Amino acid sequence: MDICGLLETKLNSSKVSLLQKFRLKNWKFLSNVVAATNARIVVFWNPSSVRVDLLEFLTQGIHVLIYSLIHQLSFYATFVYV
Repeated sequence: MDICGLLETKLNSSKVSLLQKFRLKNWKFLSNVVAATNARIVVFWNPSSVRVDLLEFLTQGIHVLIYSLIHQLSFYATFVYV
């Protein structure tokens, strides 16, 4: 499955965008940069194989619903920074 969660990144929103633009060009991402001054959690995914719906983000966690377009199944995931 094409999904990746990075924890303790301490990146501001412009650096998260640059990372996505140059390293994961066709991937989408979300982060908790709004809840935390520097994004502690960044989730990247390949939209050609995975759909990610944001359920909630906090300073120390991101809750998502992940749907595999290939396997036609969905599950919940939580990325936590402690």
